[in-house]
Amino acid sequence: MKKITLQMIADQVGVSKALVSKALSNDPAVNDQTRETIWRTAGEMGYRIEKLKKATAFSKTGNIAVLMPQAYLSDIEYWGKVIRGIDKALSDHGYSMILSGIDIGLAPEESLPSSIVDGKADGALLMGHMPEAYVSALSARSFPTVLVDSSLPNPPFDHVLANNYAGAYSAAEALLAAGHRKLAFVGDPETAWSFRERARGFAEGVADFNARTGENAALSEIRGIGVSGKGNYTSPEFADRLKLALQSEAVDALFCANDMLALEAIRQLREYGLNCPDDISVIGFDDLSLSGYMQPALTTVRVPKERIGIRAAELLIRRLRQPSGAAEQVLLATTLIERSSVKTI
Repeated sequence: MKKITLQMIADQVGVSKALVSKALSNDPAVNDQTRETIWRTAGEMGYRIEKLKKATAFSKTGNIAVLMPQAYLSDIEYWGKVIRGIDKALSDHGYSMILSGIDIGLAPEESLPSSIVDGKADGALLMGHMPEAYVSALSARSFPTVLVDSSLPNPPFDHVLANNYAGAYSAAEALLAAGHRKLAFVGDPETAWSFRERARGFAEGVADFNARTGENAALSEIRGIGVSGKGNYTSPEFADRLKLALQSEAVDALFCANDMLALEAIRQLREYGLNCPDDISVIGFDDLSLSGYMQPALTTVRVPKERIGIRAAELLIRRLRQPSGAAEQVLLATTLIERSSVKTI
């Protein structure tokens, strides 16, 4: 096999050999985009260099701490895919991941892992419902941090999440286009920032439809089901509230704040002798793997879970290289996946 040289890489990218050499040694004089292009091209051409050299110029340990509530460790359907994206991106940049499950019932001084306390990591990714006290603790330490799908509305760190508002808006459009005029949002919006944005997007989708058409599509809310740092929950009141809405014919379609809540709602419908979608249409959110295999297959809003992990890791690495600058909120696009749980009426 022909040996790949710096000049060959330079010719392929269209830059000088000196610039390639600087990029591969992580010289901060080379901008991020050019550096990444050169690293990617070098890898594609088969140029071999120790991965750790890629991180050395910007790190002390070569490790990134990933912190998440302990309950999330068993949620392979959602968080497992986010973690896969994180691991892939960190590996591509020469970093290793240290994953820690956090008892969010404890104060940070009792539960922060040694990767943070003993300086065994260069930065941290905080996943989901991490309490604000943990964000404050890392901020006080000036510890480079990026939040991933956080429940905090205005954190001091960079934050990567799906565009929950736009995804919910598209769900409202789909149900209205199918002829439904008595819609309900299923979930407790206050339990998560993502749920609040989904409720807001759905409500505005209905309101805009009414303003545009002059119709009066109704929107209600069925509470008693949500999510927390301990996972999804269903309160005893939910079944009664759902049953009341159905008996009073107040709804003909449900938009559930995530897929797990949609599955619970469909289970309850069956107990009442109702069929989805013949009697009532249902849309979920997240596009978990099981959503495409259930009966009926669930129409849902796809969240780019692995891409969220990749983008969060890349953003943290950029912060390690360039610490200054205002915190950013990065929204990744969602996609409506139409299956068989919505009926046109």
